[in-house]
Amino acid sequence: MWKRPILAVLIVSILSPAIAANQGQSQGRGGASSAGKQKEKEKEKEKGGTESRPHENAIFNKADHDTFRDYFRTHRITADALPPGIAKNLARGKELPPGIAKKALPNDLVAKLGSRAQPGVTYNIVGDRVVALRAGIVIDVMEGLFK
Repeated sequence: MWKRPILAVLIVSILSPAIAANQGQSQGRGGASSAGKQKEKEKEKEKGGTESRPHENAIFNKADHDTFRDYFRTHRITADALPPGIAKNLARGKELPPGIAKKALPNDLVAKLGSRAQPGVTYNIVGDRVVALRAGIVIDVMEGLFK
C-alpha cells in the first residue's frame, strides 16, 4: 500500500529537474533568448551578413564631403531621398536591390579621389548618397551631400 506513494514521489523527484531545466525554451511565439540571439549573430558573421562593417575599407574622407557637395551645387546635380528600408540596408553594407536607380559618379569627380580611387570599385549616386561598391557590395557611403 505504501509502495505506490513512494513510487510516485520517486518519479516526480527524478523528472522535476529535467522539466525545470526546459522551462522557457518552448518553440512557440515570443522573443528569442539572449543566447539564441547571440547564436544568430554568430551565424550572420560566418555568412558575412549584417554584422559586417561597411566602413572598414573607407575610401571617402571628410575633405571629400565638402569637395563633392560643392561639385553637386556648382553643376546643379540633385537627388531624391531613398526609401527608409533601402537606406538602412545601405548603411549596413548590404547589396543594393536590382531595381534601385544608380547614377555613375562623374569621372572628373572620381579623379579628385586621387590614389584612393581603387581598381574594381565603382562609384555611384544612389538616392541622396554617394556609394563606393566592390562586386556589388557597399564598402563606403557618403551622406548629406544634397542638403
